[in-house]
This record gives sequence, structure tokens and C-alpha cells, in this order.
Amino acid sequence: MSNSYATGSVSGSGGVGGLLGANNGTVTNSYSTGSVSGANGVGGLIGYSEGIVSNSFWDIETSGQSTSAGGTGRTTAQMKDIATFSGAAWTIGAVDNLSERDTFYIWNIVDGVTYPFLSWQP
Repeated sequence: MSNSYATGSVSGSGGVGGLLGANNGTVTNSYSTGSVSGANGVGGLIGYSEGIVSNSFWDIETSGQSTSAGGTGRTTAQMKDIATFSGAAWTIGAVDNLSERDTFYIWNIVDGVTYPFLSWQP
């Protein structure tokens, strides 16, 4: 899984993550921001992982989770900062507002205002 994100809240008894409950493959250039809760195997980005997770993040403030089976936790301010993602080699470019898109990049962000969004999104 690559270039993906999740913003919804999730809860469950076990194997609960903001993006994936369980990962047995590869996750790259992805993030999550929703609230995450559960009894065991709970993570901000991924609940359980036997796979590879790289260049992926979760919002520790909005998720309520300080740990994950993969990825890197960041504050809300860091998640809205282009440096977090460009520093992780994402193909990301800043735009001036949400109605603007720069399709040269996979991801766009209104730096300091929004989370990253896919440049093809309406």
C-alpha cells in the first residue's frame, strides 16, 4: 500500500490501527489522523505488523495513540508541515489553498494549514 491515508475514527477489541489493523506487506508514504481505540494490538497507524512500514506517519494528538506497530508519530502541527513529508522523500508540493492543485506532485498541502491530500482529489 502506498500513497494512502485515512481520517476516520476506528475502534475494536484487537488489531486496531488508524490506517490498518494488521500489515503483512509493505506500507509507504501513507498517514492517518483519526481517533483509534481498542483493547490490544492498538496503534496510531497500524495495530499489528509483520511487514515493512516506511515514510509513513500518524497524528499522535488526534489519534490518542503514542505508539504504533509501524510508522512515525507526529503532532498535529508537524502533520500539517510540508517538511515532515518532504524530509521523508514524499513527492509533495505546497499550494496556496484547497481549491488549487499541482498535479506535478502526487501529494499537495497547504503548508501549516492542512494535512497532505492527493493532487488528483477534487
